[in-house]
Amino acid sequence: MICRIVRWTVSRADDRGQTPPRWAARHAGRCPACREQARFMASLRERLAAERPAFLAAVPEFALNDAAWDKAESRDVAREGFGRRPFLRPLPAAAGTLIVVAAAAFLVFRPGPRTTSPGPAERAAARAALKSLAAAPKGLGGALSEAESSLERERRILERSVVSAVDYLQARLNIKVERRERTKDL
Repeated sequence: MICRIVRWTVSRADDRGQTPPRWAARHAGRCPACREQARFMASLRERLAAERPAFLAAVPEFALNDAAWDKAESRDVAREGFGRRPFLRPLPAAAGTLIVVAAAAFLVFRPGPRTTSPGPAERAAARAALKSLAAAPKGLGGALSEAESSLERERRILERSVVSAVDYLQARLNIKVERRERTKDL
């Protein structure tokens, strides 16, 4: 991974006419593949300039500015003028954080409209409704025990299917699965 980054950095620096960063040059000094890539990139401009007549032989005649090939490469000065971005100063960051916290506190703790409490007649009606809901019918106990027994049957069926699946996997995969506790109805 580091070799790929170093090769890309060396290629980018050569394309811009700059020297590669020190860490990339240090790595290229240690790694033979990256060193070969850096040497190739350094000699590429001269090799292409030497092969210019062969490239232009197949091109139709047109006016060619020979001075452009011979002049030194100009650097992009506008890009080099920018340095690192200044770090965010702590005062504006603290002020922004304080504004966000204040807005969140306002949204969470804002006072809402007060509702009036129910009157005595409404309270009595609510209590009567709760009592009618809480009163259990006579057949409720039987219904609950019937539901519990069907759930118990379903649990036993599921346990049997899990045990049979484990037995099948043991037979097919030639493994042994130890069970901690075996129920008596299985």
